[in-house]
This record gives sequence, structure tokens and C-alpha cells, in this order.
Amino acid sequence: MPTPQDLKLVLTTEANEPRAEALAQQLLEQRLAACVSLMPLRSRYRWRGAIESAEEVQLLIKTCPERLQDLLSALEHLHSYDTPEILNWSAQASGGYAAWATAALSSDAGS
Repeated sequence: MPTPQDLKLVLTTEANEPRAEALAQQLLEQRLAACVSLMPLRSRYRWRGAIESAEEVQLLIKTCPERLQDLLSALEHLHSYDTPEILNWSAQASGGYAAWATAALSSDAGS
């Protein structure tokens, strides 16, 4: 059985589906993400002294440890929010999935 390998997961939200799709596309084209899962959700949060509620799209981004800092920098630059939610953590991926993700992030990878 293949040995589990480290991947990085990054979570953010965008205001709507078109913005989330555009952000995911840019991250994939720049090979900062191997995969981006998009999920519609309703968020409730405190903002500027008031409790707010909004429909958003959550993005779960999978990347390798070596690409994490570039991905975080790109999110800060590309995100539509002034103060985007950007959370990241380590995950253990199966050997096969980690190998696929690493290959997808490589500039040598085919289409």
C-alpha cells in the first residue's frame, strides 16, 4: 500500500459563483492548485459591529507544500474581498492522489 504524503488544503470563500469560478480557473492555470472544489453556502459572521449573513461559494483548494506560499500570495492579490478568509492546514493524502496532485502542479505536466 502506498505511503500517505503531505498535501496542503486552503479554504476561502468568494461572493458568488462567477467570482469563485474565475478564481479557481486562475489558480489552476497558474498551477498553484491541483484541484479546487466549489460549494455554495450561507455564511453568518460579525463585520464592522453587525452580524451579517451572505450567500457565498466556498473554495477548498488542494496544493503541495512547495506551492503553498505562492498560492497564499496569489489569493491575497486575486481575491475580490478586502479581507478574505484564507485558512490552510496540512493533510495526509493517499500516495496515488498525492502523486497526481504533484504532477498536476508541475510545469512539465501535460494538459
